[in-house]
Order: sequence, then structure tokens, then C-alpha cells
Amino acid sequence: MVPDPVLDRLEASFERRRARMLRTHEGKWALMIYRRVGEPTEFFDTAHDAVTAGYRKAAGQRFLVKQVLKEDRVIQMPYRVVVADHR
Repeated sequence: MVPDPVLDRLEASFERRRARMLRTHEGKWALMIYRRVGEPTEFFDTAHDAVTAGYRKAAGQRFLVKQVLKEDRVIQMPYRVVVADHR
């Protein structure tokens, strides 16, 4: 995978703030906008609300939406490869 310095910076900012966010916003969805990475994070009840606000407020800038939890959830999805002969 190609390194992504913008995403790395947003993730690092989230990690630095995680403990503080857990005290007041556990379970909420955090919105962090790249051009405002040093500014306060906004919080939402649903991922949909956070993403919608991100598109509206980021004005073309990259943003991160992540749930404030003690540990990130890891989702494992089974995969299946189907090969079809299209003759």
C-alpha cells in the first residue's frame, strides 16, 4: 500500500486525543478535517451524520471519521473469489 501522509497525520492526531475524547465522547463519531487538524474535533451520534458534515464542511479537503472507542474495532470479512468463463 502507498503511504498516505494526510491520513497518517489525521490518524496521529486522533491517537493523541483519544484518551481525552474517551472521557467525554465515548461511542460518538469524530470528524477531523485535514486543514483544521489542530482545531477541536466535532462529534456526531452516527457515522452517517459525521460523513455528511465532513463533505459539507471540508470544502474539498480530506477528512477522517472515526468512532471514539478504547480500541478500534477490527472487522474481518470472508472473501470468495468467483471466476467465470465469459465466452
